[in-house]
Amino acid sequence: MNEPIKASPCLIFVVDDEAGPRELMKYQVENSGYDVCALESGQACLDQLHREPSAICLDLFMPGMNGLETLKRIKREAPDIPVIMATSDDKIESAVESIKAGAYDYIVKPIDALRLQTTLQKAIEKYQLTNQVKQLRSALKSSYAFRNIIGVSPGMRKLFAQLEKIGESSINVCIFGETGTGKELVARAVHYQNDQVKTPFVEINCGAIPDSLQEAELFGYEKGAFTSAVDSKKGKLELADGGTLFLDEVGEMTLATQVKLLRFLQERSFERVGGTRKINVNLRVVCATNKNLEEAIEKGTFRDDLYYRLVVFPVTIPPLRERKEDIPYLCGYFLKKYQGEIQKPITTIEPEALEALIRFDWPGNVRQLENTIYRAMVSAEGKTVTKNSLAPEVVENPGSWPETMTVPTLETTSEQESAEKSPADVSEEAQGIPERTASGATGGLGSLDEAEKRAIQTALNNADGNIPETAKALEVSRATLYRKLKKHGLT
Repeated sequence: MNEPIKASPCLIFVVDDEAGPRELMKYQVENSGYDVCALESGQACLDQLHREPSAICLDLFMPGMNGLETLKRIKREAPDIPVIMATSDDKIESAVESIKAGAYDYIVKPIDALRLQTTLQKAIEKYQLTNQVKQLRSALKSSYAFRNIIGVSPGMRKLFAQLEKIGESSINVCIFGETGTGKELVARAVHYQNDQVKTPFVEINCGAIPDSLQEAELFGYEKGAFTSAVDSKKGKLELADGGTLFLDEVGEMTLATQVKLLRFLQERSFERVGGTRKINVNLRVVCATNKNLEEAIEKGTFRDDLYYRLVVFPVTIPPLRERKEDIPYLCGYFLKKYQGEIQKPITTIEPEALEALIRFDWPGNVRQLENTIYRAMVSAEGKTVTKNSLAPEVVENPGSWPETMTVPTLETTSEQESAEKSPADVSEEAQGIPERTASGATGGLGSLDEAEKRAIQTALNNADGNIPETAKALEVSRATLYRKLKKHGLT
């Protein structure tokens, strides 16, 4: 005797207008380890879809709304739910029609119990996998959302405002910024902001590819196009079809490749190296550079006509030395990020060390700061990053100090409210008045709280107590301001 297939308790709908076959199928499904909801009509099935079944066993021939029409309605309202059609009609035409309408499978009555168990198991596995992929895509989109870029400084708030304007458009974007400022992170945020989770994000680093191979990498090549081309290969343009092509270090692109890229941007079609067939693709181009492209144009190393095609919507990421207000927030994020990796319970940075980090001018920008925090955590003894833990160049080369900053203390804990926040909460509160650090990095920001209170009080005085004017001056909503007033006892 075959043992029933054990399964996690998923809800299965059994839909059949005849009581006998309906109860038999219900028994067979329950015997496989599933919860069952037995329904006698297609409309009853549709009315219960909010219960989100993992699969539906649906009779094809029913009075009123038949199985095929019910199937089509299910696919419109809940397209991911697998539907297994069941019928005594063994004609191939019925099976084909059902599959074309979106059925997962087709079973002929009398139903073989083992066949039903196996089909259900596979259908549910597919459904669960589809849900997992959707969750991963959602998490991916969230992790690269531009609001997850750390920053409360004026320069970063300006960047966020620019990114907001891009919205759902497919406009070409050019990202300017020094090495280490996070240009790829912004490029991905542009891509995922446009609700392109299901579409590809394809990157090509123009500075890392030899000049002779740039065209082949970008446009692909046909078999025999050159000595080592033993097979045809798609280029980055083809791979990015429907999504985003990110041209990193675009200022390093050769003039020959620039000519072909310009032609593609004009015609939206291209040919592989060694090919003659026109290939059409639809994509957005996002490029990034740490060079001054206008100077490159004057030197003759970058085409001005390509510049105007690429730099349609320019954005600039400020260097870290110009946004030092963000350093405590970045440090908090990196502390949290590497606690598990280095297996040390380091939760704080002493004020003297944090002051040194803020004073340093960071020629390598955020990337250098991240490496510095990682190294300091490895070197640190105890639960605190001290000044002695920092790299000598950071301590020995103090730079400027932001006029508006006092030295905050910084601590990360896993229990605090913001532990569930995304790595760089640039919420309305963070954009207006610093309240928390990044990704669970809060706390101990006593001096920042005092500065916040003084800023609110000053804005209130300047507005003669007018709440709308005060909120406008602080660039926060009224709801946020009311909460801040209550927090600081200013009501």
